[in-house]
Amino acid sequence: MTILDDQIDVRTARLWLRPPRDGDATRLYELFANWDVMRWLSSPPWPYALDDARAFIDARKMPNPDFITSAIVLDGALIGIIDAMVKPASVVQRERGYAIGYWIGQPYWGCGYMSEAARAFMGPVFATIPDDAIYSGAFRDNAASLRIQEKLGFERDGEAMFYSNPNRKEMPHVNTVLTRARFVAALTAAA
Repeated sequence: MTILDDQIDVRTARLWLRPPRDGDATRLYELFANWDVMRWLSSPPWPYALDDARAFIDARKMPNPDFITSAIVLDGALIGIIDAMVKPASVVQRERGYAIGYWIGQPYWGCGYMSEAARAFMGPVFATIPDDAIYSGAFRDNAASLRIQEKLGFERDGEAMFYSNPNRKEMPHVNTVLTRARFVAALTAAA
C-alpha cells in the first residue's frame, strides 16, 4: 500500500486501486454510461457523455485534500471507481466530513470485486484523514450497496429523501456511518 499526496495505490488479491489517469476516460464512459449503474447514484449527469468522464478524471487525477479517488482495476482494465469526498452536513450525513461513494461496471457485478475494493480502500482513507467517522449510504432499494457497507462495519444512521440527478427526483436514502473503531472491529472479525 502506498499513499502519496492523498492518492492511494493498493493491490489486493485480484485488484489494483490506483489514481485515475487520462487514459481511463473512455473505459469509464463505456461502463458508467449505463442506466443500470447510473440509476443508483445521486450526482452524475444523465445522459452521461464522454466529456463528463474526461471532466471527472481531470478533477480527480490531481491530489486534492477534498477528494481521495481510486480507479478499480482488474487485469489492467478499469472496472469501477471508489472515492472519499468531503461533503457538508446534510440530510444524508449529520456532520461535515468524508463520504464514500463507489460504483462498478455491470459486467463485474456479483463477483465480490466491490467489497474487496472497498475494504482495501477504507484503511488508507482512515490513515489519511483526521476524521473519526466516514459517511456513506445508498438509495433504499440498492440492497447490494447497502450490503457492502454492512460488511465494512457501516451502521445505519437514519433515512432521508435525497435528490438523484439521474432519476430527476427525490428518492428514499438510507444514511450510514462508519467509525474507525467499527472498521477495525469488522476487519478483525473478517480475518
